[in-house]
Amino acid sequence: MPESPHSAIAAPPLRAATGVLVGVLVAPDAVEIAMPEAFARWRQLTPLATWQPIALRETSYAGILNGVAAALDRTGMSPRQLILLGEGPIARRMLELTLRGELPCGGIVAIDVASEAPPFPVVPTVTAIRLVIHHNDEAPQGSLIGALRAADLDARIINLDLTAGRGTQAAAASATETFVLELVATIGRRTTDGAGNP
Repeated sequence: MPESPHSAIAAPPLRAATGVLVGVLVAPDAVEIAMPEAFARWRQLTPLATWQPIALRETSYAGILNGVAAALDRTGMSPRQLILLGEGPIARRMLELTLRGELPCGGIVAIDVASEAPPFPVVPTVTAIRLVIHHNDEAPQGSLIGALRAADLDARIINLDLTAGRGTQAAAASATETFVLELVATIGRRTTDGAGNP
């Protein structure tokens, strides 16, 4: 049997002993998830975190919400202890759920997200939003960035031309690693200080 592309983030025991859960959203038909070779390194760099793939039955908004709820139930974690990591269209839906106030969690890291503004008003959220946005010549540049700034959210964004070819995968991995390490440290401190519960 071939090794799973997300074997580097194998599911932990049912009850997580750490203060942070990093849930990696995985589409049902995914050949691979974002930068799988980086996961082993990220796990070593984040001893405060339990890493778990969240295999989605479907990639709709409801599918993402159901997958996240099941992961929280399995691990006994609260939403404030959760960091979600996603890529492409799944990451965009994860972001939109967060901006609509429907996906409570400590933070999200969305990779290769289109830069179009959301088609709805952004609601206030305490979720830390970290984005690696791809350059899109057809979208007004900064439309998503402008919407996030106008809403005064805890958002940090790196805008990369992910279609440029060589070197962009490494740049995206580096940006994602920076965001993941930051959020794990921040949410780990909140949990240690007793502020991680809802």
